[in-house]
Amino acid sequence: MQIEFSYLYPIIRRTLMTATRSRTPHHPLQALAGLFIAIAACAFTACSNSESVGNINGGDTFPSENAFNVHETAHSATPASGATQEQSPSITKYIPLDDTEYPYAGIPRIVIETENRREIKDRETEIPARLQIWGKKAPESEIMELTIRGRGNSSWFSMEKKSYKIESTNKHEILGMPTNRDWALISNHADKTLMRNYLIYKIAPTVGTAYAPRCVQTELYLNGEYLGVYLLTETIKIGKNRVNIPDMDDSYIVEFDGKYGKKEQVVFSNVIKEKQPFRIHSPHNAPPDAIDKLIKHIEDFEVYLKDDLLSNEQQLEDWIDIDEYITHYWLQELAKNPDAGFFTSVYFSWTNGGKIVMGPVWDFDVAFGNYEIESLNTPANWHIRGKYWNKLLFQSDYFKKQSNAFWKEESPLFATLLDSIETQRAFLEIAAQNNFKRWDVLEKTATWAMPKAYHSYNEAVDSLKVWLEKRIEWINTQID
Repeated sequence: MQIEFSYLYPIIRRTLMTATRSRTPHHPLQALAGLFIAIAACAFTACSNSESVGNINGGDTFPSENAFNVHETAHSATPASGATQEQSPSITKYIPLDDTEYPYAGIPRIVIETENRREIKDRETEIPARLQIWGKKAPESEIMELTIRGRGNSSWFSMEKKSYKIESTNKHEILGMPTNRDWALISNHADKTLMRNYLIYKIAPTVGTAYAPRCVQTELYLNGEYLGVYLLTETIKIGKNRVNIPDMDDSYIVEFDGKYGKKEQVVFSNVIKEKQPFRIHSPHNAPPDAIDKLIKHIEDFEVYLKDDLLSNEQQLEDWIDIDEYITHYWLQELAKNPDAGFFTSVYFSWTNGGKIVMGPVWDFDVAFGNYEIESLNTPANWHIRGKYWNKLLFQSDYFKKQSNAFWKEESPLFATLLDSIETQRAFLEIAAQNNFKRWDVLEKTATWAMPKAYHSYNEAVDSLKVWLEKRIEWINTQID
């Protein structure tokens, strides 16, 4: 048996203090015996916790508080940096935060402790943890119980700065985002501006998407270690405040996913392209009849695109939500998102009897000229107009006319992204310094996901802004 002594200290300390403060005289041997009893009890707890972690989803008992580094508020002493206590009087417990090396940057701080500070080693194991939101000098939320695991595909295996999936025990509102249980902490390690995902998620609803993930820029501390700037974002799931479709077997969230795993539920179409994979996110563990309905609908739609679209263009309205499709197309095309060619991270929802609705947008950290393939870095040329469903749709004058009209009407809103870049630059100025002090990668091109080197954070942001200006100009010349 291996005993984790890191959490024995508080209990031993309380035992000694109790003996010291007691008004009843204690014999030294009596006090020592009490101490050994406390240590034995802690060892038993350690053994129990190490053998039975507890799974929130499975309904097991959550680990003992002794497994977490949680402190009680004491007088005017503050959890961070020895400053004056400023938190709400109702917040009586806190997860310690040492921000000596990485000072407060003006953005929310997320502090997470895993059970016994267990390391997050994979994307499958859900580790019990606790989370608290911090402001400048003190916590601004109660402690939340949750589980945490790794997330991401190539980013998980090829990047030092990992992303995480968190699931709270109970539904919570976090940083102004609607109540839910599921969230993602996106590292954006490949994006040296730290803002590409944020920009696309914010502009998407402005130009008309039914839903895009809400998100907040934060800094993350995990088990006492500063990990940098993270985008706390909603995950893609069915819900009133997310993908708002009925939660039943006949309602689907589907991803074009060329990176699907062996354990994931995937169906294939062979109408337009041989073995095009469609990964089913909802319903989970879809029953056979639900799978059959989905693949039949996809194949019937693709037969229409291939054989009947040009002779019956008006019928397209029966198959897809054209407005959502065109909005989604332009978000992907503007950014030249490498994954957007129906390869991965391209989503749609469909409810039996309804229309296919493209979106929500997801995963733009290597978009906007930030990829290893130079043809995707040039601001000129179409990117996904000739790919898969788009190739057939843009042969239709009916569809093309509506697509051009959308760009002409909404391009001034897309241009506001240039102002948003400046706003984010100012907002992240100090946080970016912290991030790139922790992760010294600005001038490095060590991995496929970091094709460009920059001398400073401002240079990286300037590069993004110049690229987007040129991209908008090029599209305008094509539409005009």
